[in-house]
Amino acid sequence: MGQRSTGSYKDVSLEDYVRRNARQLGRDVSERRASPVQLCEMALSLAKRTEPAINAYVCFLDDYALAIARERENEARQGRIRSPLHGVPIAIKDNFYLAGHPVRKGSLTTTDSPATYDSPMIERIVKAGAIVIGKTTMPEFGWKGTGISPLTGVTRNPWDRERNCGGSSAGSAASVAAGAVPIALGSDAGGSVRIPASFCGVVGLKPTLSRIPVYPGTVTETLSHVGPLCRTVDDARLVLTVTEGVCAKDPLSYAARPHNDAERATRLREGTLRIGVIERPFEIAPERGVATAFSAAIARIRRGVVASYDDGATLGPLPRTVFEALWVTGRGLGFKKQVDAHAAIMDPGLVRLGALAKEYDLSRLFRAIEERRTFVSAVCTLFDRFDLLVMPTMPLTAFAADAEVPNGGDASAPLPWITWTPYTYPFNLTGQPAISVPCGVAADGLPVGLQVVGAWGEDELVLDFAERIERVLLHSELGFSPCLRAALSTDTQ
Repeated sequence: MGQRSTGSYKDVSLEDYVRRNARQLGRDVSERRASPVQLCEMALSLAKRTEPAINAYVCFLDDYALAIARERENEARQGRIRSPLHGVPIAIKDNFYLAGHPVRKGSLTTTDSPATYDSPMIERIVKAGAIVIGKTTMPEFGWKGTGISPLTGVTRNPWDRERNCGGSSAGSAASVAAGAVPIALGSDAGGSVRIPASFCGVVGLKPTLSRIPVYPGTVTETLSHVGPLCRTVDDARLVLTVTEGVCAKDPLSYAARPHNDAERATRLREGTLRIGVIERPFEIAPERGVATAFSAAIARIRRGVVASYDDGATLGPLPRTVFEALWVTGRGLGFKKQVDAHAAIMDPGLVRLGALAKEYDLSRLFRAIEERRTFVSAVCTLFDRFDLLVMPTMPLTAFAADAEVPNGGDASAPLPWITWTPYTYPFNLTGQPAISVPCGVAADGLPVGLQVVGAWGEDELVLDFAERIERVLLHSELGFSPCLRAALSTDTQ
């Protein structure tokens, strides 16, 4: 890969780079074992190797990234380390604003006009020393759970390029799975971090609503979270640590302060944490391959993580009509101007939401809001009995890359993508923290994710338990995606 020493720094091999998480790479930088410039060059080179085969990037920011990398390297030489992420390359979903660079949001209706400010999450992670190498693909305005957009076409899964990578944080998950970056940022209003995390075999965190501020706001404001896709749970913790906190641009952030229940923390230490294991969330059974991998993972977790496990936890009924009402009206009306002016070049599924939104009068919409409150109350009550819930992230593994639904799926549904994501979007209605951790592979050789859900504000507990799960399941045994193995093989030839 054309590695070279930079001053007193040593070369980092490609294999070392892809095996280390963000904290380890940051430590290498702070201890003068790795050059931010070389790490940035390595990330860009590895990311570009997958293009256009994976199609994870809208654009690369070579000049910007390398300039920042040189600044971070000079700071490191002077002993000025901004955070554990100092000098670490990352990627960001193309709905985040980075001053001086376009925000295309997967749409041909947007322009190349540069953003004039940073989104709060970007401002904070860049200030912490991370280096943005590029912007990643997403479906148009993030309206669905696949990686297909009018702007960039199909984003593919590094485990099998004929398969879907999930969405809407499509390119972010794919880039992490392909080894280019240890961290990529995404957003999640119905599963858009956790869906691709599960499909691509990476970690994906959806923090408590607005624990990391969201700006600019979205047309589905009380559903929309931002969070990282990472190599490890520790990476997710790092991102949360440097980007959380109140921000006047997102008033909801004032209600998202950490809760950190002392009794739950004590139960975690003493091995008496109350875990509700749900094999059939909302009474919807996962496919056999997912069920087998999840059951095997739970058996190992029971042996390796001391806690009180209860198979009696249930969730239901599925709040599909509630979510549909909020999503159809929010997206259908929120993008009316774009649809009126540019329908011919937009995603037909998004365009269709405009007509569907007209079917909702105020009484129907307010009924959905009332039903949402009832659902949220029922789920919150469940956390009087349990400290955490554990379940599959997705009921299936990745399906065809160019499909909107799996074989036999309901492509005619108002929101086709929620017909195959029943385990993720309910927790956007509740705003609770949830993380997807790789827990194995199905018989088809594709990754399976395990989801941990916590009570509102209990992000640290979710992360603590997820780290214990990760150690027991030996996340690394999932191995490298075929895409990454090919890159490593090419590098050693």
